[in-house]
Amino acid sequence: MFKVNPFMKKKIVFVAIFLLLCFSLSAQAGLRIYLEEVNGEFTIVRTEGNVRELVIPESVNGIPVTAIGEGAFVQRGLTMLTIPDSVVEIGESAFAFNSLSALVIGDNVGSIGRNAFANNRLNDIVIGAGVVNIGTGAFADNELVSVEIPDSVVTIEPFAFFNNRLRAVVIPDSVTTIGEGAFSTNAIYSVVLGNSVEAVGDGAFFDNQIINISIPPSLNTMGRRVFEGRITQRGAALPVDFFDETGVMIFSTSTNFDNYFSTTGRRPGNYSFARGEGWIFEQ
Repeated sequence: MFKVNPFMKKKIVFVAIFLLLCFSLSAQAGLRIYLEEVNGEFTIVRTEGNVRELVIPESVNGIPVTAIGEGAFVQRGLTMLTIPDSVVEIGESAFAFNSLSALVIGDNVGSIGRNAFANNRLNDIVIGAGVVNIGTGAFADNELVSVEIPDSVVTIEPFAFFNNRLRAVVIPDSVTTIGEGAFSTNAIYSVVLGNSVEAVGDGAFFDNQIINISIPPSLNTMGRRVFEGRITQRGAALPVDFFDETGVMIFSTSTNFDNYFSTTGRRPGNYSFARGEGWIFEQ
C-alpha cells in the first residue's frame, strides 16, 4: 500500500480518459484515473469505469507518473496495457482480475507487488531488466507458457507464478531465494537453479511434470516436497527407506526427489527421472 507522509505536498487530480472500442459504433463509458502528487511525482491511486486498451502516459501536465497504487486497476476490463518507463513501482493487486494477454514491464520498475497481475489471461510477458523483487502471487492464475526472468531479480516470492502453463524454468544467477509454491501447478519438465540460489521454499515446484533438475552448490536450504510432481507420483509403490545409525537416510526406493536427494548427500549437480528407474544423479 502506498502511504504518504502527511507533511509532504499532496495534490489529488484526475485524468478522464475516454476511449472508443475498436470497430464499435457505440462509445463506452470510459475510465477515470485519479492521481496523487507527492514531491513532484504522480501515483495512480484509483480508477473508475472500464476500458479495453490503455496506454499509461509517462507524464501528466509535465509531472511524471512513477507508481501504480494498490488495486488501482482491479477489474477494469483491460485486455491490452502499456506501462511507461517512468514507472518504478507496481503496487499490490494493481492490475488483478482483468483480461490482459500480453504485457511489457519497463526497465525502471524495481518491484512488482503482491498479486499485481493475478487472475488475467497473460500468455506473453517481458519483465524489465530493473526488477529486483517479484511479489507473492504476482503472476498467479494466468496462462504463461514461458517466462524469461531477468538477471536483476533477487527474490521470487511465494506463489509468484502459481497455476500457469510453464514448461521449462531457468532461474538466473542473481536469484537467492525462491518462495513457497512459487512455480507450483504448472506443466514444468525442466528446472535449472542459478548459481546463487540459497533457499527454496516448500513446494516451490510442486505439482509439475519435472524430469530434469539442476542443483547449484549454493543451495543450503530446501523445503519439503519442493519437486514432487505428477510424473514421479504416478504408479509409485510404497517406499522403503534405509537410514544409518545416526538417522540419516542413505537409500530409498521412493520416487520422491526429496528422499533421493538426501541419499546422495544433497550433492549439487544434474538429476534426471526415468520411468522404471526413478531418479538418477548424473554429475
